[in-house]
Amino acid sequence: IDIQGNIRTLDKVIRREFRLVEGDAFNASLLDRSRQRIQRLGFFQTVDVTTDPGTEADQVVIAVDVEEQSTGDLSFAAGFSTDAGPLGTIAVRERNLLGRGQDLRLGFTISGARSQIDLSFTEPYFLDKDLSAGVDAFRVEQEQDESSFDETVTGGTLRAGFNVLQDVRQVWRYTGKYQEISDIDNDASLLVQDQEGERIVSSVSQELIWNRLDSRLNPSEGFAISLNTEVAGLGGDTYFSKNNIKAAYYIPIFEDFVFSVTGIGGYMIGLGQDTQVSDRFFRGGTTLRGFNTSGVGPRDSLTGDALGGKHFYSSTLEVSFPVGLPPELNFRGRVFTD
Repeated sequence: IDIQGNIRTLDKVIRREFRLVEGDAFNASLLDRSRQRIQRLGFFQTVDVTTDPGTEADQVVIAVDVEEQSTGDLSFAAGFSTDAGPLGTIAVRERNLLGRGQDLRLGFTISGARSQIDLSFTEPYFLDKDLSAGVDAFRVEQEQDESSFDETVTGGTLRAGFNVLQDVRQVWRYTGKYQEISDIDNDASLLVQDQEGERIVSSVSQELIWNRLDSRLNPSEGFAISLNTEVAGLGGDTYFSKNNIKAAYYIPIFEDFVFSVTGIGGYMIGLGQDTQVSDRFFRGGTTLRGFNTSGVGPRDSLTGDALGGKHFYSSTLEVSFPVGLPPELNFRGRVFTD
């Protein structure tokens, strides 16, 4: 295997994506799979894989010629959202840190109803094994107007993921966070008033993902199914079990027109105690378009405060299409029903 064109990216970052190793019997299917994995890294503008005669009649040289592209992003955004009012975002990210394939991101978001800072780091091949490991740190302050309280959350997550099968991935996470519920309205729901104060949430979660999409960012064909289970109570003072399942299927209709159907559902139960309002499911805004944030679900019949649901399901039918702008702008139109 001969690799050329990688000025910044280390050889091993490319080699570890190969499904073949030097000395193996040649397999065209595994070679094509290897090329796809290298392309999907997002580090290279082009990936050209060819075969040349080896030094012996029964040998072949696999020549890999890559053209690197920028992997650093500095983004600024400003706008207005019906969910959060005026908003601004600054984010810096390097997806190929020091040419090692590591991902580092720092982001700031501030809006009329929410401010957030988050830092994340991912090592895709921890200890040179097919095991990704990462750490996240975050702080979120938001006004829950629909529920008449303010919430501040500070915490961190440790995560690890590995492939069970070729397209099936298992991810484990441990999350610890400090949560404060404050500034509750005097006429808020009694259930909301009862949750004022501070608490610690310590939880373990697993996510099983079966992904056969042709692209992570802009899929046009294939499907993805994920199952997420979270259990809180390994320390801390909050106890619950929370589960989500999501499935999406994409079908190309004709040139650059893509039809998709998505379904998602979840349920949760308290473990020895009732569930907290802030842990429950809220639908609306970006999660169910046409409704306010937290606009769908149980409410206090006297105060109108959103109390969150313990189970939900929703689905989406959507067609996305080009609008005539250059493809690199990634600007598409959508017709949908939620």
